[in-house]
Amino acid sequence: MASQIRGSDNFDSAGNTSTVRLRTSNGSGSSNTMIRRFTTSVSDVGSDITYADSATLGGTFTINTTGIYSISYGDIWNAASWMGISLNSSQLTTAILSITAADRLMISTTTAAGYAAALSWTGHLTAADVIRAHESGTAEHASTQFANFTITKVG
Repeated sequence: MASQIRGSDNFDSAGNTSTVRLRTSNGSGSSNTMIRRFTTSVSDVGSDITYADSATLGGTFTINTTGIYSISYGDIWNAASWMGISLNSSQLTTAILSITAADRLMISTTTAAGYAAALSWTGHLTAADVIRAHESGTAEHASTQFANFTITKVG
């Protein structure tokens, strides 16, 4: 029997696929001021992840199916800044650097204006978990076109 490798199709071991890939930022929520928003959906396949964008609440990725997920987030800032991925955080007006450590999946920093940062995380998430692109509020977004966020159920 021949084996088959699937690359960008994002299939899990059962042959199911769920991925949400976004690009282009739209600032942050007006109430949840540290939560990034995205304007362009590149891919939204499957039912394991629901992305919602709100002008007040920012962007949220709700996990609908327990499993292993892979997340990547990239951005660029006009000054040194912190960015990260939060899990079920209630500190949505607090910089990613200062939220409860257990709510931070990953964190990264840029050292100066025009520098990009990218981070990734892979691990177990449970149905009803909420993932967010979380920032520090210390800098403005240098170029909206370079912001991107991808979350894929991998197992």
